[in-house]
Amino acid sequence: MSSSEAWVDGWGFVSGLGPVDLENAAVALPEAVEDQAHKILSNLEAILKKHGLGREHVVSVRIHLVEFRRFHERLNRACAAFFSGARPPARSCIGVSALARGALVEMDFIVKEPS
Repeated sequence: MSSSEAWVDGWGFVSGLGPVDLENAAVALPEAVEDQAHKILSNLEAILKKHGLGREHVVSVRIHLVEFRRFHERLNRACAAFFSGARPPARSCIGVSALARGALVEMDFIVKEPS
């Protein structure tokens, strides 16, 4: 499970961000979907910080989720808590059959740098 980043003309695209430890990919994934979501969002924050940005710069989130019916509400609560500011990003959630390393969730983000 590896993510990729591309930054073009003030736009950032972070794709395939999973619940992995960015310092040591061999570390086991968290078990609960909420913990996996928190790990992904923590990883996102580290990426944003590296570019001098914050969560308020995230304009879109695409979520890939296994066992959609089982986990959707729990994942929504985790995302809502993270993006609790005045303007939450646009968000879509797609049910998938499986993800790398047995992850329950993976996310893609679009970020807009300030003008």
